[in-house]
Amino acid sequence: MKIVVIADDFTGANDTGVQLAKKGARTEVMLNQVDKPSKRADVQVINTESRALNAQAAAKKVHDALSVFCSKTDPANNPLIYKKIDSTFRGNVGAEIDAAMNISSVQIALVAAAIPAAGRTTINGQCLVNNVPLLETEFANDPKTPIVSSHIKTLIGMQSQYPIHEINLETVRSGALLQSLNELGLKERCIIIADAEVENDLALIAHTLSEMAMPYLLVGAAGLANALPTASYLTPKKRLPVLVVAGSMSEVTRNQINVAVKENSLGIVDVDVESLLQADSQKTIKTLIEKALVVLHQNQHCVLRTCKDADARLMIDKLCTDYDLSRQQLGDKISAVLGQITLEVIGESQIGGLFLTGGDIAIAVARALNAEGYRIISEVAPCVPCGTFVNSEIDDLPVITKAGGFGAAGTLRDALYFIEEMYSEK
Repeated sequence: MKIVVIADDFTGANDTGVQLAKKGARTEVMLNQVDKPSKRADVQVINTESRALNAQAAAKKVHDALSVFCSKTDPANNPLIYKKIDSTFRGNVGAEIDAAMNISSVQIALVAAAIPAAGRTTINGQCLVNNVPLLETEFANDPKTPIVSSHIKTLIGMQSQYPIHEINLETVRSGALLQSLNELGLKERCIIIADAEVENDLALIAHTLSEMAMPYLLVGAAGLANALPTASYLTPKKRLPVLVVAGSMSEVTRNQINVAVKENSLGIVDVDVESLLQADSQKTIKTLIEKALVVLHQNQHCVLRTCKDADARLMIDKLCTDYDLSRQQLGDKISAVLGQITLEVIGESQIGGLFLTGGDIAIAVARALNAEGYRIISEVAPCVPCGTFVNSEIDDLPVITKAGGFGAAGTLRDALYFIEEMYSEK
């Protein structure tokens, strides 16, 4: 993830998020504070619903929401923070900017709240709505958050503890903007308000910021978000590995894995089924997870395989006898463990899709991921569908399912290519 947007209301979160989504960013708008960053989003938008709160409560909401994303020990790896504000400065703008600055350890906060397409402009530090000073518009009498000035510095300064500076249109358009920002930022941690009258002014501001060496906070509405260079929020696409869970004892499945190994970057983690039945199986499970993660972190497809050769298949009856289990009970037990292993592996890695072979395995993984169903999208090969789990822990990640004895020798190989191609087109 490259950018986190913190908005103070839901519609504002959406109107800013859509500016990035329409240019190809995977944008997720969260209604509440999140416990951990999304693994697949380019942009995560969080609605703190704090516009009508008092300043202290609003600041805490912003601080708590950003605490998941901002590390003071490793600030270089923090995402870019975009504090979405109302273009008419309703709410706790100063308090929320301060909270975002404090937790993200930035040097400057650049405020560019104009939305020229909607008649919102900033000229000489004043907020205008269709060329009318803000204080003379209906927004001044907002029932929840009335406005007391048209002067942006005054509005922010009512709640902020930081020095506030203004940059006029002449500086924005003259090519001296970067120098001005650097001079102010090197002097002190501060808030800088930039004038913007037309869309090109916002574009100049956004592209200048991308050249800044010092860490900064973006503060604006939909207009500035629309002007951001795509490199600031779009992650370059890359091939992601597929996790294959092969729980079938079928010879067909074994052959499909062997064919795939010859043509793909594929790592195999063999699962000793009997070890999963032991009292100390947690050690084995931990080891399997670690091995799978090593493979995936090397950007290799990973196969969790329960049947290495024909001997493993012949062991089933013996295991049932030794552990007093029916074939169904044995299958259910192993499938459940593999489902939990899959959940753990996915939680610690970034994958491009899942390939599940064996009906018991597929349903066990679906349950481990809290899926409510399977949405079929397409067919990889005859009787081999590709789809997504409904309302699961992995959102809309591609999932291919296959009965153990189904498919030609090249089915797994073709399925891996299928997911790679699907992902590369996103």
